[in-house]
Amino acid sequence: MELILKNDLPHQVKAFTAIADILSGDLMQKNSLYYQNPILTLNRHALMANITGVQNANNIPPEFKAQNEIGNYLNLDVKMETGTGKTYVYASGMFELHKRYGINKFIVVVPTLAIKAGAQQFMEDDYTQRHFKDQCGYGTELDVLILEATKKKKGKNYFPSVVREFVAGSSQNTNKIYVLLTNMGLLGGNSKLLTDFYDYGVEGFYKPIEAIKATKPFVIIDEPHRFSKTQKAFEFIENQISPQAIIRLGATFPEIEMGRGKNKVTKKDYHNLLYDLNSFQAFNQNLIKGIAKEHFEPINQRQDKVKIMAIQSKTAVRFNLIQKDNPTKSFELKKGESLGIIAQELEGVVIDGITSSTVELSNGQVKSTGEEFSTDIYSTSYQESMIRLALERHFETERLNFSRNNKIKTLALFFIDDIYSYRVNQNQEKRPYLEETFERLLGEIIDKIVPQLSEQEEEYKKYLLASKANIAATHAGYFSQDNSSSDDAIAEEVQEILFEKKKLLSIKDEQGKFNLRRFLFSKWTLKEGWDNPNVFTITKLRSSGSENSKIQEVGRGLRLPVDEYGNRISNEEFKLNYIIDFTEADFAEKLVSEINADLPKGFVLSDEKLTEVAAKRKIEVDDLFIELLTKKYIDRNKNIKVENSDKFFEEYPEFAIGLQSGKIEDRNKKKDKKIKIRKAVFDELKTLWEEINSKYILHYEKVEKENFLFNELLGLFNQGVFADTYITSRRSELNTSGNQAVVNEDAGVQYKINKVLPYHEFLKRINRQTNLSIQLVHNVLIEYSKTKTIHAEKINEHSVSNFVKLFQEWKIQKLNGRFSYSKANIASKATALTYADGTPKAEITQGVIGTKFIEGDPVDKYLYDVYAFDSQLEKENILAGGIEEIVVYGKIPKSSIAIPTITGQSYSPDFIYLIKKDNGEKTLNIIVETKDVENQSALRGIEQAKINCAEVFFKQLTIDGYKVEFKAQLNNKKIKEIIQEVLA
Repeated sequence: MELILKNDLPHQVKAFTAIADILSGDLMQKNSLYYQNPILTLNRHALMANITGVQNANNIPPEFKAQNEIGNYLNLDVKMETGTGKTYVYASGMFELHKRYGINKFIVVVPTLAIKAGAQQFMEDDYTQRHFKDQCGYGTELDVLILEATKKKKGKNYFPSVVREFVAGSSQNTNKIYVLLTNMGLLGGNSKLLTDFYDYGVEGFYKPIEAIKATKPFVIIDEPHRFSKTQKAFEFIENQISPQAIIRLGATFPEIEMGRGKNKVTKKDYHNLLYDLNSFQAFNQNLIKGIAKEHFEPINQRQDKVKIMAIQSKTAVRFNLIQKDNPTKSFELKKGESLGIIAQELEGVVIDGITSSTVELSNGQVKSTGEEFSTDIYSTSYQESMIRLALERHFETERLNFSRNNKIKTLALFFIDDIYSYRVNQNQEKRPYLEETFERLLGEIIDKIVPQLSEQEEEYKKYLLASKANIAATHAGYFSQDNSSSDDAIAEEVQEILFEKKKLLSIKDEQGKFNLRRFLFSKWTLKEGWDNPNVFTITKLRSSGSENSKIQEVGRGLRLPVDEYGNRISNEEFKLNYIIDFTEADFAEKLVSEINADLPKGFVLSDEKLTEVAAKRKIEVDDLFIELLTKKYIDRNKNIKVENSDKFFEEYPEFAIGLQSGKIEDRNKKKDKKIKIRKAVFDELKTLWEEINSKYILHYEKVEKENFLFNELLGLFNQGVFADTYITSRRSELNTSGNQAVVNEDAGVQYKINKVLPYHEFLKRINRQTNLSIQLVHNVLIEYSKTKTIHAEKINEHSVSNFVKLFQEWKIQKLNGRFSYSKANIASKATALTYADGTPKAEITQGVIGTKFIEGDPVDKYLYDVYAFDSQLEKENILAGGIEEIVVYGKIPKSSIAIPTITGQSYSPDFIYLIKKDNGEKTLNIIVETKDVENQSALRGIEQAKINCAEVFFKQLTIDGYKVEFKAQLNNKKIKEIIQEVLA
């Protein structure tokens, strides 16, 4: 499989273009040495003007703009929430900076080896390289050079080859961008880059860091919260590498303290923040999964606690066991002794180290003098319950994901504190507890699920039975110790987890055998940087609570999933199951607080927002302004008064910019709703459902009349499709007039290059991307060539891209009324509500009919046993079930009816109704599309085109013998009116 990348996601395009827009051609000077980047002029006035312009375009709050400044280098910050494509953005940024300004030397610095492996995998992937080179049209590739830790060897000392290759890369090679990828551990006072004991160097440099510095690089820092400006790695970058620019991208930034005494405040250390895609935006725009947290209450309810009372001369520790109804007991333990002496639940936890103020335990936790922790979360029965719950949640999700036409491989991640509770230690006689427990519970749950599966789930049954037969193949682990392990089996697991994301996402291997591995274990080694889009469950075992960033903790599973063909699924609501122990029962509240605390504190109401809310409340804008002013919610300048902000947002939720409800759930407070399909209601709708799910083919047959299509295509080519490809030379002269030899660069020349496609391949590529016949395009080009010359060098990929873009725009503008549908003779497949044989499913995936719920039981005529909706208009429709003429009705699952359209995208409406006439006949079928706009003119061109296609589709369905009325419903129309129109 290939992971399908998209180059037009707005939130990513805004981010990388923001970076490139700060620079301009007049700020860049030609480099004097072939191995250097072009030189950036730090013109403060010009750069600050560009930064302000970009910040205004991206609505950066005023309080963040106050931290704008230009120093000895250009610093640019981009904030993007975990899972929204940060690696893609900084890769795109490199391509864009190279395309516009010729910058081709970048150093990417990451904090950990796991993040480094993920970045390397993405940038080196063949599909990624093809995506940027061909689909995005950059025509350039990345040469990714990995800086690794090396051991000093006897004999000759070889200059690091990756540094040599990075430095020697020529700026004259316009087809290559050189990227040096390193982790922070290689940057510091003991770095091998600072030594000069090598036998020979590169370009006269014997110290690697001096050679790197001479290239005038741009540095990209991933996960900036790990690189505070007082941290050694950052100081190394500033002082030793001395880059022209540092570009920081991450979900979290370091904090700094400003002011003194009572005026001291803590702020995020933003420095020229260009783009702010924060947590609430990512959740609210459905760019990442929602979260459902769950925990078990304490087992014995005694809530026994252990407190560290004192540390004696770094040799012994005094603990107190505090029990509610028993006297406190005191224990003194030394290094190597087990805490099981204090309480049975702590069996297996050993003291590994003692300092003057802390105790290091064998599970990796460090406890300080005076700290307390509960014994319950260490008990085997509590741990077993958490694992069982995690597996049950996993299989609930996996079963639904497996029943899709395009399946989703479902993964689960377990964070543990003790590696040897999962992996065998040479000194262990017994099998590791966690591994044994996990495999036993996995087998039990598979045995429970298999008999429940229907005949239509035969393939999933085989998948589960294969898992039961080879349970060891279903799970794997990655721990920091694995980097030095010589065990081949461990090496294979690590390779798949870190470097073979596609394999981990595949349900079957290349031989057609099931790829069973889907449960991953780690000791926080995968906590930052590593992620996999198909992680649906994260379980945090043996934790005593943490003050770490909550959004960072769940970040490994926030990315939206991909199906078995690599397509990212962005039109549905997904939830990440997050299972923790009772010491973090308030996790959901803390996460919401953290997300909303990330918002700028100074709220200003825009005129656009006032107009929008006034229209929804059906009052005049001036009246709304006066109302808010009178209630002291805002001042005369439309600033929201901080002291009244909570009451303001409660009374006027339309203004809220915080987290939408339902994005983060606490399952201990709000149990997960199962949405069941009511069979009796579905039976009434069965025929209608089958008909609208029939496969139809879209024809452009009417465009052939009077050579319409021929002439239109000819017009597109006449707009200027064909383009040349140029290469630019750099003229260099050796100058020895001073005290050293230097190379001066002068103006070069530009030449057109012949990077042509064979003519038949040129036609094929247009055919594949437009479905236009090769013969038709060929005939159009023959006509075009009668008046214009087509030069051979212009038959290239760039010209294909130009034509396809023009053709897509043309379809939306010109094809209305010039297409039709015909029914295809294709066997029925499973749908969102039915299996392939037409029998209804018992349940549907939560979120496909709506993310917001209405309490209470739906009316008997409603299709589901739960009311769920997304928009206010949908809610009104759902609650209108009391309309007498409605026999049965329901919300159509999202993206479930794939009607082909002229836009190239499929279309699926919102509601399905069966209504009766006055005489009681049940013969009228209505399909409704809801649009949350006031009038037709407010619809975007592509949305209007889809509705037009749907109207033609349902007319054809009526012609084919099944009458269906299709109606588009806007905000100003009630469902009762639509039904009355149809009956009339």
